[in-house]
Amino acid sequence: MKLDFAFICDYADVSRKINALGIGFDTIFTKEFPCKHPLFYLVLQLRSSIVEMGEKNIEVRLIDEDGKDMIPAAKAKFTIPKPPSGTESVGRIAMALRNVEFPRQGSYSIHAVIDGYDMVDIPLRVSEPPRKQEPTDTVDLQ
Repeated sequence: MKLDFAFICDYADVSRKINALGIGFDTIFTKEFPCKHPLFYLVLQLRSSIVEMGEKNIEVRLIDEDGKDMIPAAKAKFTIPKPPSGTESVGRIAMALRNVEFPRQGSYSIHAVIDGYDMVDIPLRVSEPPRKQEPTDTVDLQ
C-alpha cells in the first residue's frame, strides 16, 4: 500500500472521487489564543495491490511541537475495495476534525497510521495574522 497524496482542507466529501474545498492550507491565523478551529478535514488517497484489499484500520493524531496529543486519537475502519479490473485498487478517506482547540501559536502535525504503518505527516502552523507592510518603493512601469 502506498500513499498517493494527503492534504488538509476546509471541506471534503468522498464518493467515487474526492471533492474538496480550500485544499492544502498549512497555517491557521488567529488574533487570540487559545483558539478553536470549527472544522477542517484530513484527506488521503491510498493505492493498493489486489492482495492488500479489504478492511483497514486508521488512527489519526494531532500533536503539538512537544509531541503531545492535542485531541484523543481518532480511530476508524475503512475498506479498500476489490478493483473492478486490473491489479490495483484505490482507497479514499476524508476525516473531519471538529472544534479543535489550539492553546498557543506554534507548530503542530497531523499523523495517520494505517494498519501499523505511519503513512501521513502533515505540518500545520497556528499563528497571528501577518502584519500589513507598507510598500517601500513605488515603481511605475510604462
